[in-house]
Amino acid sequence: MRAIHISMAAGLAAAAAACLQFGSPANACSRVLWNTNDQAVVAVRTWDLYVDEKPRLVYLPRGVTRQGVGGGNAAQWTSKFASVVLTAFDAGADDGMNEAGLSAHLLYLHDTEFEHADERPALSNFMWAQYGLDNYATVAEALEGLKAVRIVSSTALGREWPLHLALEDASGDSAVLEFIKGKLVIHHGKDVTVMTNEPTLDEQLANLKRYKLFGGDLSMPGDVDPASRFVRAASYLKTLPKPADAYQAVSHLAAIARNVAVPFGAVDTSGSGSTDVWPTRWGTVVDLTHKIYYVMPVNSPAVFWVDIGKLDANSSEILALDPYDIKLSGDVSTQLKSFAPVQKPFPPTP
Repeated sequence: MRAIHISMAAGLAAAAAACLQFGSPANACSRVLWNTNDQAVVAVRTWDLYVDEKPRLVYLPRGVTRQGVGGGNAAQWTSKFASVVLTAFDAGADDGMNEAGLSAHLLYLHDTEFEHADERPALSNFMWAQYGLDNYATVAEALEGLKAVRIVSSTALGREWPLHLALEDASGDSAVLEFIKGKLVIHHGKDVTVMTNEPTLDEQLANLKRYKLFGGDLSMPGDVDPASRFVRAASYLKTLPKPADAYQAVSHLAAIARNVAVPFGAVDTSGSGSTDVWPTRWGTVVDLTHKIYYVMPVNSPAVFWVDIGKLDANSSEILALDPYDIKLSGDVSTQLKSFAPVQKPFPPTP
């Protein structure tokens, strides 16, 4: 397999370095997977953050060489699969899908405690999602492969970013990976369909049982805190009608994303004390059956998408576009242009 190097296409080794230099701070978000309809396996994610993350929509072909951290015992690999991702600060993927139909989403989890040092090669938490997209076709493969690396915390914007990871694939399989008190906790199966932020997924699922539709007697909450968003997302997912086609499946799930989005200026009145309440800046929908990646920016009334099957996975070019362009609408697969990120030095190995 040929490898794309910086000298050829200013490849993602540069983006990986930028990721570790400037960070890819994931955020207070919501993720919902719909894998029970007969039209398409689709997942939606809202992207919430307290600062402008300067996003970029990037297409990454196969054969990109990467390094998981700077120096030392770093994970190193060459991507086996092409992917389309949204980056923050021209960095690693916070959200994306690969050509095999695996998607990955990094979300904020306040109480994360990553593992202690051991002999495994180190992988920055900012590169966690991209590592999965580069190397694996299914959730099961990713869970097995990720055992070989140690996730380490990296610093960006003057702080560390506690993250958890959601994965889903074209079969409808799903997993959420969380580091609790230094131990990896994995929720795996087709019933793992909703994810927000704090508290942990175990606690979210226990809380869900207190509400109508899940055995309890409480009415659906309307606040913007993560626990309330989790209950609303799970409730609406449970009552979705059968879609007529894949486009309707995408639009039905996008409606849930809009319902759990956090408007600018919103105030959390839940009393939960959650730190993970930031405004929604983006939404994405992945159609894993048809390999289409949809972007729903807050700054535009339009939706645009990339059909990964229309792009050359064996190309020597990384492609990108500015998703802030309010003229973007519909299929933008042919509008992506050659992109050469500026190389940044790696920081010391954590």
